[in-house]
Amino acid sequence: MSVAPSIELEKVSAAASPAGQRSSQHLAVHVAPAVSDPARLDAVARTGLLDSPPEESFDRLTRLAAKLIGAPATFISLVDEQRDFYKSCFGFAEPLATKREIEGRTFCHFAIVSDGPLLIRDTMADPVFREVPTVKSLGVRAYAGIPLVTDDGQAIGSFCAIDFRPREWTALDVEILTELAASAMREIKLRGALTEAEKQTRMAREATRSREEVLAVVAHDLRTPLNFFRMGVQLTAADPAAPENKELLERMERSVDLMSRLIEDLLEVAKIEAGGVKLRTRPLQPATLLDDALAILSPLAERHSVRLSVHADSDLPAVRADYERILRVFTNLVVNAVKFSPANGEVCVTAARHGETIVRFSVIDRGAGIRPEDVERLFDRFWQADAADRRGAGLGLAIAKSMVTAHGGQIGVTSTLGKGSTFYFDLPVA
Repeated sequence: MSVAPSIELEKVSAAASPAGQRSSQHLAVHVAPAVSDPARLDAVARTGLLDSPPEESFDRLTRLAAKLIGAPATFISLVDEQRDFYKSCFGFAEPLATKREIEGRTFCHFAIVSDGPLLIRDTMADPVFREVPTVKSLGVRAYAGIPLVTDDGQAIGSFCAIDFRPREWTALDVEILTELAASAMREIKLRGALTEAEKQTRMAREATRSREEVLAVVAHDLRTPLNFFRMGVQLTAADPAAPENKELLERMERSVDLMSRLIEDLLEVAKIEAGGVKLRTRPLQPATLLDDALAILSPLAERHSVRLSVHADSDLPAVRADYERILRVFTNLVVNAVKFSPANGEVCVTAARHGETIVRFSVIDRGAGIRPEDVERLFDRFWQADAADRRGAGLGLAIAKSMVTAHGGQIGVTSTLGKGSTFYFDLPVA
């Protein structure tokens, strides 16, 4: 970040004259679009200084400015869309000294569209400047503002001095304000670097915690079926023809399936965290997705004595989706619904129009339902309502949410205790 380029004394003298800066009429034309420019407003917001409390590092600069140039009031202004926020101000009376913001047009709006320092000898002598509200509300008769400009050229505010009587701003006045404005921008840049460093530290801690969670899941959820598998191999090896070994082999097969699903889930989480999920979207008919999900998941439902059915509204438009990823979403939601459905129960998968641009898919069960206090955490990684339930690692719903979000859709749940739950997700119309 930087201020307007450093100014040599002879150049400052030129800028201080009426011929050395743009006319008030020229500046007024550019004020409104510049103030409302989204890129500029984003740069202001990214400073993190809006509505922040006073800080000595900035207050020291405004006090020093007032002392060195003999101005009654100096301030550091951040120009938001509807107001000026004063990160620091010196010499203002109450309530402005405490409020530290002014709504509406100010001289700082003109400063951010000036080519360099904006120097006004007498506000009342100019037909545009005399109409600025602070001429009457604060009694501003002279103004000097140094634009505060980021490294990518966005004017976020100004370092300003005002006087309550007409004043000729000298070359030395402007040089002092320019150097102090540069110090203010260095402080803002330092704050930005510290904020980014804190963000990166947080992300690193979260990544470390995530890896620890994965290791804990692997240690617990893979060790148990592996131990059972080892024991089963030893027993069947001792007497391969024993009738009771048929059930043992079936349990071993289920253990292998469990480990395979867990490994797939862990790999999926790793891809998501690394930003490695690449969608291959194309137009797909909702009925096709439902029919394929039914074909894939019916055997699983039957093993749990649960009937799986599908229903799609007629004349549904195609959705834009990654076929494999969305089938994975169906799998995770249906597996979850079957797990909590009673024997001889039913899970229904539906598709219906939801507004003009959305198709909503739902997975409906008639299970025990979800406690209201658990609903908010359902899509958290590694979370399960019953910590003792080891039928999964608590990753299925989190993965489903990530996949739906990557498609630009939303996922959610409604549930009533004792009556069942409806998990739904939306996909955009192709």
